[in-house]
Amino acid sequence: MATEIRYGHVGGGKWGRRHPVAATQYFHPRGSHFVYFDSSGHVTLALTNTATLGGWACVPTTFEPGSTADANGYWTSSATAGADKIFVIQDITAIYHCPTTAAGGLSVQARIGELSDIVGVNDGTAQYVTPGTNTTDVLINMGLIPGETNEILVRINEVKVQKDT
Repeated sequence: MATEIRYGHVGGGKWGRRHPVAATQYFHPRGSHFVYFDSSGHVTLALTNTATLGGWACVPTTFEPGSTADANGYWTSSATAGADKIFVIQDITAIYHCPTTAAGGLSVQARIGELSDIVGVNDGTAQYVTPGTNTTDVLINMGLIPGETNEILVRINEVKVQKDT
């Protein structure tokens, strides 16, 4: 069974570059891929309460020849920091299609223009956006996906962008 490509970059700029990845980073195929750069400049999955974002990681999928993604589409970086490199979209004009919580998704329309947070754990669980939760304010709600209640369009809040390393 093939893995569905559903979430990711949908509009705006796509400026970025390849960066080395921190050890053992888990990217779920049906989650967001927002990241930050650790003190060594390695791409690290943004977790709940991450205060700044470096961009969106474009990770390999099972559709790509030679991919290290498993049969379910998960991609996990090498256990050696810096051994893998991935492209990170760093353009603040880029807009992303992301999953939300059920409660958040039902109120997406009323929350366009508001700030949101990410919920993420580096264990293979899907990273998602929580409309209506604004502790770290790393994302700006840009719109909704017609016919969907648990999906949202967002961009990175320009005042929460981590500088390139």
